[in-house]
Amino acid sequence: MRKLYFLLLILAVNNSVQAQKGSVKGVAFDTLSKNPVADATITILQKKDSSLISFGMTDASGRFTIDALPVGEYRLLITHVAYHNANRMFSITETEKSPDLGNVTMNDRTKVLDEVIVRSEAPPVTLIGDTVQYNAGSFRTQPNANVEQLLKKLPGISVDKNGAITAQGQKVNRVLVDGKEFFGNDPKMATKNLPADAIDKIQSYDKKSDQSLLTGFDDGNSEKVINLKLKEDKRKGVFGKVMGGGGTDDRLEGRFNVNSFKGARQMSVLGMGNNTNTEGFSFMDMMNFSGELSRMMRGGGPIRMSGDDPMASILGNSNRGIRTIWGGGANYNNIIGKKAELTSNYFYNHFNPKTLSDIERQYILPDSSYFYRQNSLSDNINNSHRLNLTLDYVIDSFHSIKVSPSIGYQKTDNHSIRDYSQFGSDGQISNLGNSSSFTKSSATNLRNDLLFRKKFRRRGRTLSFSLQNTFNDSEGNGSLESLNEFYDRTGQKYRTDSINQRIQNTSDLVGYTARAVYTEPLFKRSLLEFSLGKSFTKSNSDKITYDYDKGSGKYDELNDSLTNNFRNTYSTANAGFRIRTQRKKYNYALGLTVQEAELEGKIVSGIKDSVINKKFTNLLPNARAQYYFTRFKSLTLTYSTSTNQPTVSQLQPVPDISDRLNIRNGNPNLKQEYTHNLQINYNGLNPYKNKSLFAFFNLSRTENKIVNFDSLFSNGVKSTRPVNVDGVYNMTGDVSVGFPVRPIKGNFRIGSNLFYNSGAQFINGLRNNISTFIAGPRVNLDMDLSDKITWSLGSTFNFNRSTYSLQKAFNTSYFSQEYETQLDLVLPKGFNFSTEFTYTINNQLSNAFNTKVPLWGASLSKQMLRHNRGELKLRVNDILNRNVGVSRNSNQNYIEDSRVNTLRRYAILSFTYSLSKTGLNSTGSGGGMIMRSR
Repeated sequence: MRKLYFLLLILAVNNSVQAQKGSVKGVAFDTLSKNPVADATITILQKKDSSLISFGMTDASGRFTIDALPVGEYRLLITHVAYHNANRMFSITETEKSPDLGNVTMNDRTKVLDEVIVRSEAPPVTLIGDTVQYNAGSFRTQPNANVEQLLKKLPGISVDKNGAITAQGQKVNRVLVDGKEFFGNDPKMATKNLPADAIDKIQSYDKKSDQSLLTGFDDGNSEKVINLKLKEDKRKGVFGKVMGGGGTDDRLEGRFNVNSFKGARQMSVLGMGNNTNTEGFSFMDMMNFSGELSRMMRGGGPIRMSGDDPMASILGNSNRGIRTIWGGGANYNNIIGKKAELTSNYFYNHFNPKTLSDIERQYILPDSSYFYRQNSLSDNINNSHRLNLTLDYVIDSFHSIKVSPSIGYQKTDNHSIRDYSQFGSDGQISNLGNSSSFTKSSATNLRNDLLFRKKFRRRGRTLSFSLQNTFNDSEGNGSLESLNEFYDRTGQKYRTDSINQRIQNTSDLVGYTARAVYTEPLFKRSLLEFSLGKSFTKSNSDKITYDYDKGSGKYDELNDSLTNNFRNTYSTANAGFRIRTQRKKYNYALGLTVQEAELEGKIVSGIKDSVINKKFTNLLPNARAQYYFTRFKSLTLTYSTSTNQPTVSQLQPVPDISDRLNIRNGNPNLKQEYTHNLQINYNGLNPYKNKSLFAFFNLSRTENKIVNFDSLFSNGVKSTRPVNVDGVYNMTGDVSVGFPVRPIKGNFRIGSNLFYNSGAQFINGLRNNISTFIAGPRVNLDMDLSDKITWSLGSTFNFNRSTYSLQKAFNTSYFSQEYETQLDLVLPKGFNFSTEFTYTINNQLSNAFNTKVPLWGASLSKQMLRHNRGELKLRVNDILNRNVGVSRNSNQNYIEDSRVNTLRRYAILSFTYSLSKTGLNSTGSGGGMIMRSR
């Protein structure tokens, strides 16, 4: 309700000043040819600071009228590709609200040579084909801001607390710099390390694969990409920053980045280290490796990281746990000779999260429920190296080849302890226990991509061949000690179960994927594509478990039930065709692929052998249609189908009893998952009025979805095996609207969060249909109240509802709210002050987890040295010392509330030195323009 009042207040203020606004009119005129200039762009700017006010265009007679201008002094700018820019100053006053500028002279570029334009304006947001382009100078940030802080101000783009970027409703997987990779495919390497004041334009688009760019067909490997276009002066020299600081509670922080760009050569070196949870890169490698370690300890096949995986939760939220982070690397891109382009980067990171967590779950049974509580402490050390190389070689005008090898090495040393208890709804204990585990592991990953491309003389006729091969090798050893006690209904302990083991694991995987594509022009505006593909992977995994022998005092008793090895292969063969038609207003593509897949596996556990052989045949249709309503409005529909095979660990009929309270079994009768997916994208812009509308919806339906079938025994032990179900639906959506609020010099952004999932799990033989619905608005208002005061307000309000068919009494509905504000002040004598406040409200969680979290931080900085190249800053984090990490998960047969330790109040004093002569400047010049005349 408060947000509604706030919105109504803004609209009321906007309406109240409409009657006081004026207009300006005139004619763009070529004096030499004595003709009007049609389709010229009219831009109205504030005279004092060149901030954007309004846009328009001239008609066929060269005439223009711009309305809704408040009282003030303005600069009118007229631009056209065939003419030099023209400027005219004018004022809107109480007595003169509609000035007529008459003929505004435009000088033909081919005939007038005495005017040199150093820099010209660009609209804040525009649409170039399928690319949304933002002018960085139209969005103001604080001095010393990074690219991430700039992205947060752009309409249609959102950045969450973990640094994950969403553009036009889709997750951004890669950030490029001037069209080239920057430290591989980690978006945070660019957004958290490059300065915002180095950026000229930000482009958001769907980047197709190299094979798709050649053929003109989307092969399904496209991804949402942001490209950062550097300012011209940054492409010709050295720029970067060095920062170091220390504070209370032994908090340390330091980082540096040095960038040298000249023509096609891009060279960057960066490093960082801190114990303040400040990220400078993603932890994707560690997440994948931790999943592998978890699989190895259980002795199963490859697993997927899920939302309830504790490691995924810890790694995926910067407000969970306390981290020590170190990292550094180099990025080098260049053109070698006249035919080869080299892209290369190396990066090392050290990641040490320490996490203390409390979990409370309520499991839902057909006629009752039971509870599970857990306290855990983990201390994990992860070190990784990765090296990526790409060489794109142009053999001649018709042939080229691209080779992209990469290598990674990871090493981990993890320790975790936990204690847990399980009890019924009446409070009667059923079991309790504790465990301690240590693991040391290492892994090597090799991959190489090869792409051969051939163009023929006939336009549209192409041939391409791609080959990807992979090799992964890992080994590790660890220990597990646990003690479990079981109690009967009277509360008497009747059984004690202990584990004291040493575990050794080795695994490897080799594989390749090959694809050949041929395109042939069909009619005038159509293409026909034929494709063939083949993939093959072979993996081996061995787990050896030894129990402790009290007699010998050694771990020399082989545990047959927890010792196993498996060998498996998975292969696919596919053939398909597609037809594409391209028109001025629309384009579409239709296709069909036939896929055959085979999975073979052999599992040896103890004295039992299990052989698995599964074959799958599927038809995979696909379609894509795009329609352009205007140059700045388009609608895209994409339909695709895909399959997902069960893993060997899900198929093998050998029980995994390494966790005595949660026994896992395989199911050799599993079928392959088959998913239909429909994606809807709408992009709508009015660059002349700085208004935008982006909408994205993704709908999917999965047949034979693999879900858990849980069986709970009277002693509290749960047995789980995977089964197939139909009727699983998923929907995500995002709508973002942006428009200016000129009376308060603000930009208003309204977005939405939408998520719906309808799935199923089984408990004691009964199907439990589970649905989750999350929806709510997010509102942001950014105001440049003056050239010295910037103020932003924002809020997110989500309604969450989960329903269970087995126990409707456990259906849950609750609200999550977050309100935030930030104030930036430019003070006299080079001082800057910034403060931010976030208030999070969690409602209707369990009693121990309901909380309201106020987070308040502030900083005071002083710019110094020549050209303001130095900055001394004092920053205080969590001034109120109230930071708490709480969350809820309700997507399984349980409702889970969790709380983890977080970084609390500290103060840190830092010094930053800029390597650029322009110093620590903010972006946001309003797209201003500098002109010289001779």
